[in-house]
Amino acid sequence: MSRITQRVFRFVFVLTLAALSGACAAPGPVPATVQPALAKLAEPYADGLRKAGVSSVMVYANGARVRVGSVMGEVYMRYPGGLAPTAFALYVGTRDVEVDSDTFSAANSAQYQAAMTAILPEVIRQVTANNMVQMEMNLGGGRR
Repeated sequence: MSRITQRVFRFVFVLTLAALSGACAAPGPVPATVQPALAKLAEPYADGLRKAGVSSVMVYANGARVRVGSVMGEVYMRYPGGLAPTAFALYVGTRDVEVDSDTFSAANSAQYQAAMTAILPEVIRQVTANNMVQMEMNLGGGRR
């Protein structure tokens, strides 16, 4: 192989590796289709989410992690083992809850209900615990 061919090959190889490593790290697109039926499933948890200061819950289709946005920062937790993967974005408003999902349907509503039943109480618990730790640290009690 000539030097130019080797350089081109190396450039393409490095570019491909960079693209693949970036693709593996990305959680995927945020769901965007409003699903009123999912909002009804989330409604029983709405007050607890508000009291904990949760603004959003993102569950990505890769089934690895759940990202929670709160007034004290982001909290990440594992997707519960044993549950079928779901993908939804829950937004907590002052009066309502909106849930978006591009993959929800009547046929898979049971797996979404199971996911919300497992995830949302754990979100409330973990964010409340995180808030306590953050407040202690902000008051100077969290130094170790």
